Amino acid sequence: MSRKKDKKESEHKNRSNLYFFIGLGIFLLIAFMVIVPTKTHHYEVEVSYTDTETYTEKEPYETQESYQVQEPYPGVEYYTDNVPVEQSVPYTDYETIVYNAPSRQYYSSCGSDCTCTDYSFLTGDCIQCTCSVAVIRYKNQIVYQDIQKERPVTKYRTLTKYRTVTKYRDVEKTREVMRTKMEPRQMEVNWILGFKMPFKLHIPYISD
Repeated sequence: MSRKKDKKESEHKNRSNLYFFIGLGIFLLIAFMVIVPTKTHHYEVEVSYTDTETYTEKEPYETQESYQVQEPYPGVEYYTDNVPVEQSVPYTDYETIVYNAPSRQYYSSCGSDCTCTDYSFLTGDCIQCTCSVAVIRYKNQIVYQDIQKERPVTKYRTLTKYRTVTKYRDVEKTREVMRTKMEPRQMEVNWILGFKMPFKLHIPYISD
């Protein structure tokens, strides 16, 4: 009777151990299926990189520039002035000259511009001729004449001069700048909980 009891206890113990190992195996399988499989997680990160940038800069430089100025200088200006001048002007005048015939003589004709102004009482012949003779006389009068004169004036002439000026020109330069860009990354994570895994283990239908 004691043997039967021991045998029964032994079978019960073996059955309990079997259940334990089966349960442990199922637990480990579930834990393995939950924890171990991974899937690939794709993401982007912002990374910095050095780039060369082209830019334009105003650069000063010196150059010669021409300009014009008006320079005064003394000069002479000629002009015409209408001034009064006193001068002797000739003119024609007439004077009367009486010619008397000598005693016992007479004039048969007095000639042009002359007339007989006295006759003989006895014979009726002309004994006196009065003539109008043209003579040139002179008189002073004021006349106006154009006279060329000169006077000092200030004149101007254009001179070209040069000066040094600063100008600016566009110069193309380069410089290094820091830029950022997005780069794709990937890592292995747990297929359920999403924590990072140090290894990759994809199982069909789980890791997809």
